[in-house]
Amino acid sequence: MMDMFRFVSLLFLSFASCSNIHPRTKHDVGYRLSRSGLAVAYNQQVEYQGPIVSSVSYSSGSKTVNITYTAVQNIDLRNPNGFEVCCKGSRCKDDSLWVPATASSKYALTITLTISSSCVGKHLYGLRYLWRETPCLFKQAALYSYTDRNLPSPPYLKLF
Repeated sequence: MMDMFRFVSLLFLSFASCSNIHPRTKHDVGYRLSRSGLAVAYNQQVEYQGPIVSSVSYSSGSKTVNITYTAVQNIDLRNPNGFEVCCKGSRCKDDSLWVPATASSKYALTITLTISSSCVGKHLYGLRYLWRETPCLFKQAALYSYTDRNLPSPPYLKLF
């Protein structure tokens, strides 16, 4: 759809106050919303979203998965966590079926994940990133835009 944008706000939760659903840093929320408004409503050439998945490649039996991103000039891989794969069933509806996959390298706009040994040699049914109720600590997601470090990659789910 034209004139639409996606806004990532999951990184603003505060676990110190579980009864408060409002973000503790309204400046960050305002910054991301204003960037989106400038780009979408006013057609200004500003970066307004973090890295977006453009392709996922995996060869059956491989120990790695490659994820390529778009929408940014470069990516900032801050930590290797937040990625999970499912190799135990076609539906993968139960969270216990998902196992961590660690980001092991980055080259330009592509990161390589190393699959858990429990999934090596098995068919992968799904890949997800930050797909939990509490996916990471405050501003501690794995992927951000390199040129605007306040813009994280949104959660995603890819079923094979």
